[in-house]
Amino acid sequence: MELRDHYGLALAVIEPAELDRRPWAQVRERIDVVRLPEPPAGLAGELAARGFVVKPSAVTWLAELGADEAAFLGLLERADRQSIRRAQRRAAAAGLREVVADPVTPELLDRFLVLYAARVARMRFGVPFALDYRDTVLNGPDKFFGVFAVAGDGDGGGGADGTDVVGGVLVLERPDIRTAVLRFSAVSAGWRRRSLPRALYTAALRIAREKGYEYATLGDEPNLSGHLTKPGLFVFKAGLGFRPVPAQDFTDPAGTDEADLVLRLGALSDPTLMLGYPASAPGGEHTGAGGTGGGSSPPAAAGGPRQLAVNLVCESPVNTALYAAPSLAPTVLRRPGG
Repeated sequence: MELRDHYGLALAVIEPAELDRRPWAQVRERIDVVRLPEPPAGLAGELAARGFVVKPSAVTWLAELGADEAAFLGLLERADRQSIRRAQRRAAAAGLREVVADPVTPELLDRFLVLYAARVARMRFGVPFALDYRDTVLNGPDKFFGVFAVAGDGDGGGGADGTDVVGGVLVLERPDIRTAVLRFSAVSAGWRRRSLPRALYTAALRIAREKGYEYATLGDEPNLSGHLTKPGLFVFKAGLGFRPVPAQDFTDPAGTDEADLVLRLGALSDPTLMLGYPASAPGGEHTGAGGTGGGSSPPAAAGGPRQLAVNLVCESPVNTALYAAPSLAPTVLRRPGG
């Protein structure tokens, strides 16, 4: 067993031969999560019995862009569609301007990164990954465009022209897989409360659609929501028309599975969310799209992405209806420690 500090999360990484001995229960060090990388298929039953969740190590949030914005929004729940329209009206009423930068300019990028860094600094375990991408965004080899919300009153230390970037999305173009990746985003605290991210993401999807892309993703993210990301983002992303799929079933053929056992929630949120393979297909047996219906399969998934199920590790009561979606198997509730 190897103990690791993963951005403040105490992680115990084990091997299959250690499963019976439970070495994580024999040490004094704090352990938050026990992880078995690439679990053998033959251990699926035993892992489930011990409370582990077998899951892809990363998930991709995927959307099929469709013919136009009206058709795309028409597939959403009515409440989600209304939330997007309200956000768009608020931005327009406040005089925010939508600025599409293609390519992204240094001035807009730097003003966005100041906003991004400030937002990440307020997170418990925030890591400002976008700051390392400045040169790539500006000079390639990857191609980016940006969608920014700009206020004209200069409030908040805006640019020399008296404007202020209050929100933005940086989008990575992947023509090789017909996909636009909404890679980084940030919105000021005040405009986050007014749901500006919904309007910005919808604008980014519109530009991607106009460029001829068939798919959009929110990138790949670690499949343990409650640490670097929070479960509330699941509700937000699903409400924008995205669905989670194993990363290796879409953009990352080298992606792997892992099995996690959450022992305690001290460094995690309550609830903590993991997207695991349903009990009927432990270890990721290919089961197709789980009855999602309609649409073409993603380019790297010949049979469609495998179905997942929300696993909520919690000590407090939780409204499981928030995490239900047609593409997902029924939600599973778990207690820390299995």
